Amino acid sequence: MALKNDFLKIIDLTKVRATVINWPNQVKAIVDGYRSYRGIIHGVQKDAIQNAWDAKIHNKGKHWSCSFEFISGGEYSFFTITDRGTHGLTGRVIKPEELELDLPLEERWGRFENVAFTKDPSEEALGSRGRGKFIFVGASEIYTILYDSLREDNTYRFGFRTVIKTGSPIEAYDEEEGKRKLQELTRGIIHPLKEIGTRIIIVNPIKELIDCLKSGEFQRYIEETWWEILLKYGTNINIKFEGEPFNVKVPDEFKLPENDSRNYKVWIKDGAKITVSGNEFMLKRLHIISNRKETLPDDLMGISWQRGGMKICTINPPYMARELSDSIYGYITLDKKTEKALLLDEGPEHYSYSFRRSLPGAIKRFIEDEILKFAREKLNWGIDTRELRRQQQRNAERRALLAANNFARSLGIGKGPGKSGKGKGREGEAKLVRIQLEELKLPRSGDLRVNYNEKIENIKARIVNDADSSVTVKLKFFLRYFDKIIKVYSEEDATIPPKSKSHEFGPFEEVFSEKNFPDKGKYTVVTKIVSLMDENKGSELDYKTKSFYLEEDPPMRGLFERCEAFGFPDEEEVKYLLGYSETGSERGLVLYYNLNHTAYTAVADVEDDLAAHILRIAGHELCRYDFLQENSVLFKPEQKDDTETVLSYMRNIIGELLYKFHKGEV
Repeated sequence: MALKNDFLKIIDLTKVRATVINWPNQVKAIVDGYRSYRGIIHGVQKDAIQNAWDAKIHNKGKHWSCSFEFISGGEYSFFTITDRGTHGLTGRVIKPEELELDLPLEERWGRFENVAFTKDPSEEALGSRGRGKFIFVGASEIYTILYDSLREDNTYRFGFRTVIKTGSPIEAYDEEEGKRKLQELTRGIIHPLKEIGTRIIIVNPIKELIDCLKSGEFQRYIEETWWEILLKYGTNINIKFEGEPFNVKVPDEFKLPENDSRNYKVWIKDGAKITVSGNEFMLKRLHIISNRKETLPDDLMGISWQRGGMKICTINPPYMARELSDSIYGYITLDKKTEKALLLDEGPEHYSYSFRRSLPGAIKRFIEDEILKFAREKLNWGIDTRELRRQQQRNAERRALLAANNFARSLGIGKGPGKSGKGKGREGEAKLVRIQLEELKLPRSGDLRVNYNEKIENIKARIVNDADSSVTVKLKFFLRYFDKIIKVYSEEDATIPPKSKSHEFGPFEEVFSEKNFPDKGKYTVVTKIVSLMDENKGSELDYKTKSFYLEEDPPMRGLFERCEAFGFPDEEEVKYLLGYSETGSERGLVLYYNLNHTAYTAVADVEDDLAAHILRIAGHELCRYDFLQENSVLFKPEQKDDTETVLSYMRNIIGELLYKFHKGEV
């Protein structure tokens, strides 16, 4: 910071230009972040309720409520989100120069209007990244929201936000002027608040939101995300669609039994403690249920990871057949210290954790281990221990080599990632009419290998029409094994208005059982659109694919081409070796590691620890490989004769590699 201050002394900041931002693209990027998880509409309810729950006056939500209502008014329609039993948006309208310092908690209006200004980066609030307000903007056809608040001191304020090409203008009006502005902008349909609280008004909500409200899907999203506060505190969350109420309630499945019965098997762990990086953390309750008599709804399968009464993500049972894994559900809750420690490891949309990081990774392993114990001890699940270990070992090897190759590539060492270009089906094509195919959610981030009984999620696409006229197309969306179509996800005709997107096709998911997918190898998710218009009927307008490999390692590109494990001989010169590498048939390195070494046996049962062990060996071999090259990247010719310099640099490189692996950066 001192260096930056010295630098800024040279510049007259009163004469510089501000960076211009393409705000519609910013909003699209935020919306796409939500779409990659549960979609924009799921994000609307999640962010709305977490904002309201954060602002509650009483810790246990006494007198708290959150209401959603769709109101149609001719040319305009409105979707309102109103909370009560909250503080309201207290504080002043903040001037730009006051934002040099982060805002204290009571400046709620300033925090809501501006982006990512918090009291503290680890603040104990469900939502503190400043993105939520833009999911509301993104849910408006005209990128506009209104908001008003009656505060604790009985003062009233109204404001609005819209998004234009190079800005996101906001304005606020107090008392009678604010009430007049509200009435004027809503054509008298919406009246000023009369109870302390806050209201957000989405102007002309998108069709996707309206359809979800009509179908009851929006109600289900709330129930699945917020069942804990509904159950524990009897909170009042309600929905109205043009006057018709929808009854939000706790899903029956989450009234979890405490004891075994004819239909249920129960596994409860209260107050478990784990130690991570020398610190002790408490996991308040892990409550697991198996119900093999009834079919569970997809959104309740697996273990719901709760934070502050809100579902963040799901941990699915590992290494078991679908028939059994689909019967298992439940939740885990954490104490406040653990929740606070996890905040910086949580995704900005509040749907994920970075499991490469130590604490979320340790909690995930705890959940998975307890599921496996439950399955063995109460559900009569049997798996060959050797096969379970081999699956863990395969996963660890691939994770380690992917990380090592990414790291080596970033340094400029080893083979590159192969040819790149913009051929058929590439995402980089700037077509006016095109497919937007989402990234697949794979069992392991960045790893294209899928094992039997593992699941691929987020199989979904849209059609984008940036042309000035409507287009009519046929979409084909399917799964292919080489040239054989295995499964059709969607095949339908669609008309997309100019400068707009189609509805979402999906999301679909696939569980790969050996019975249904006996063929191993490369599978491809394919989307293509064909014109149905007279001028070019039958022409293929776009084609997109995403591939993965079932029970087979994809081609490894980079310094290391594969990994092999065997027990080194019990001979003095090799028995203490952790591992080594040799040049393989594809000109990359084959990494061998020693199954007889005690360092291996100490980590063999924990996938994350084994991956780090293999990566440590790969780090040494990366440095050794580069050292032996005539044109070394890491070592200058004069450094190679200085043993101390070489050893010091190797320590730093291996330390950086492991650091980035555990941070999820390689």
